[in-house]
Amino acid sequence: MFNPTTLTVLESEKNASKPTFEVITGGIETTIQDGWSRKGYLGFGIPPSGPLDKLSFQLGNQLLGNQENTAGLEIQFIGPKLKFLAQTAVVITGANNYPAINHKPVPLWQTLAVRPGDILSFGHPQTGARSYITFAGGINVPALMGSRSTFIKAELGGFQGRSLEPGDIISTFLPYLPLGQIVGQTLPKKMIPEFTHRWVVDILLGPHDDFLTPSDIKQLLNFDWIVSPKSNRIGYRLEGPEFKFTESVRERSARGGYHPSNQIDYGCSIGSVLLCGQTPTILLADCPSLTGYITPCTVINHSLRKVGQARPGDIINFRQVSLEEAIQKYKIATNSTSTNYCLAGYPQRWANQN
Repeated sequence: MFNPTTLTVLESEKNASKPTFEVITGGIETTIQDGWSRKGYLGFGIPPSGPLDKLSFQLGNQLLGNQENTAGLEIQFIGPKLKFLAQTAVVITGANNYPAINHKPVPLWQTLAVRPGDILSFGHPQTGARSYITFAGGINVPALMGSRSTFIKAELGGFQGRSLEPGDIISTFLPYLPLGQIVGQTLPKKMIPEFTHRWVVDILLGPHDDFLTPSDIKQLLNFDWIVSPKSNRIGYRLEGPEFKFTESVRERSARGGYHPSNQIDYGCSIGSVLLCGQTPTILLADCPSLTGYITPCTVINHSLRKVGQARPGDIINFRQVSLEEAIQKYKIATNSTSTNYCLAGYPQRWANQN
């Protein structure tokens, strides 16, 4: 029988530092996530979790010289207010939620020094849905199934399996590099991701695109799909016109249900665009491993961060790409955020790019 309490913690947990910050207010939903996520447990119904915008999260860790698996905070819309208890360095990335230290505005995409007593606070982003705070050395909470990421629905991982609340005191590991070496490092402007209210999301058609008519496919690719307020880390619902389905699908005998979108349960992946009745739903990092709805298309890995940054009312446009294009985009993205590209030592390729 699977028992997560028997799993060992990561070796680096033996090198914890002192408590680093206290939570004064938690924001709407602020959770601990890490870069590796929780892999290999979908068979037990446990999703990977992790940051929805992995690019922004990893770039923050790189500016600090952190390792790829280092844990930080994911902020949804309105951020927390944190009081620092120890000297350290932080980077704020993702959507611009107007951060301030001691009421003084501070920049995103730059390594900032903080001292005991400093107060970090946030406003509300105008574009984008999620921001990230990464810390020199990374957040120290127990690792479960190889990850410190939070899965709120199961109260698993992170800090007590939940979003941060007032009074929480969080520790970080010792920095990988001296603070004097990393403070002031700034991400080159050309590398800062774009934030907008219209997101072009690349997809691969299938595996159930044959359930749709040619006009349905054209509608899927050409319509301005609106992000529903009923969206979260499990999945994003989209609002738009209805689908007709092919005649053979409409007239078939019941298969997992009587609606044409129903299917006998099968395994699904992050990025699957389920057609739940007439509602396209994009599965994200906290998604289930099984579904009874068809998947007419799948968002490629490279575009998942765009979905995670879309906010209710934003527009998503689907763009069909080939498998070869999807693989190439994945290789480019992996190379640009790999540990070989990390700022641990600050490679010369970062120089003079601002």
